[in-house]
Order: sequence, then C-alpha cells, then structure tokens
Amino acid sequence: VLFSAFIDNIPYVLTMLVVVGELAAGLGLSQPYVMYFGLLIGATLGGNLTPIGASANITAIGILRKEGYEVKAGEFMKYGIPFTLAAVITGYLLNWVIWAV
Repeated sequence: VLFSAFIDNIPYVLTMLVVVGELAAGLGLSQPYVMYFGLLIGATLGGNLTPIGASANITAIGILRKEGYEVKAGEFMKYGIPFTLAAVITGYLLNWVIWAV
C-alpha cells in the first residue's frame, strides 16, 4: 500500500507481479491467486493515500487547479489516509472471507 501511494498503480502492479509470483512459489503455494488479489487490493487502494498515487488523483487536482482551487498534499491526505485505511482493511477482510479454505 505504501509504495503505491507514491508510484502509479499500473507500473507498480506490473513490477510486483513477478515479485508476488516468486514469493508464492517460494512459499509452495499451489494457487497463488490470493496473493495476487492482495496485490491488486493494496495497489489499487494505496493510490488514494497521496495526490500522486494515482493518475485519477493527478487529473482531478489538475482540473481543480484550472478552476481556481488549490489542493495541498496535507489537505488531500487528511481525507486520503482514513479512507485508505478503511478500504484496505475492508479489502483484506473480504479477501480473507472469500478465499478462506
């Protein structure tokens, strides 16, 4: 989650796919999809933590600036941190409930 807050989701996920695959193989998991879903949840939701974490954030802030509104990083994170924590915990719980064997 923390890395995806500062790196856009797509390059982060593409890079981490190999890492997650190697971790799953090293752990001897026959079905590594749970780890891939964890990566997906963390990377997607982690982008909401900071203004630069997702392309949509950058675009929205650009539109707001064009309209005369200034969005400071601290102000963005005042809303982004609680939302991200709630969303990641919910995603973790759903992942655990859905894929529990």
